[in-house]
Amino acid sequence: MDIINKFLHSKWLTKASKCIKSPTAMSKLALSAGIYIQKNGLHSVKEHLQLMADYIRDVASGKYKGYKKTHLTLIVAAVLYVVSPIDIIPDFLIVAGLIDDAAIIAWAFNEMSKELAQYKKAIEQPDTSTDDYAIMDEEDLQA
Repeated sequence: MDIINKFLHSKWLTKASKCIKSPTAMSKLALSAGIYIQKNGLHSVKEHLQLMADYIRDVASGKYKGYKKTHLTLIVAAVLYVVSPIDIIPDFLIVAGLIDDAAIIAWAFNEMSKELAQYKKAIEQPDTSTDDYAIMDEEDLQA
C-alpha cells in the first residue's frame, strides 16, 4: 500500500481541508468527478467514485447534513487526488495513471464505507417533514 501511504503523507488532505470550506469548490469537485468517471479503465471503482461525488455534491448543497468533517475531508481528498492529472502516477501514463486512482478510490471507499452507507440510507429515505400527511388537523383524522 505504498500508494496509500504516499497519499496520506502528501498535500491532498491539506487541499481537502481548504476545499470543504467552500460549497462552490465542493460542487465543482463533484462535477469534475462526474466527468472523470467517463474515463475508460475505472470500471472497478466507477460506482464508488459516483457515490463519493454525489456525497460531496449533497454536502455542498446542504441536502446532506449528517456527515463528520474528518470523513468529508478524506472523501474530498480522495476525489481531489483522482481528478488531478498530476498525482503519484500522472494520468498521461495511460494505464498506470489510472491504477493509482483506482487504488485510492477503492481504499477511501473501504475506509469510509460506514459513512457512505449512512449517507446513502439518509438520501434514499423520503423526508416526511414536508409531506402533505405530516401535518394533519382534526378534520383529516376523521376522514
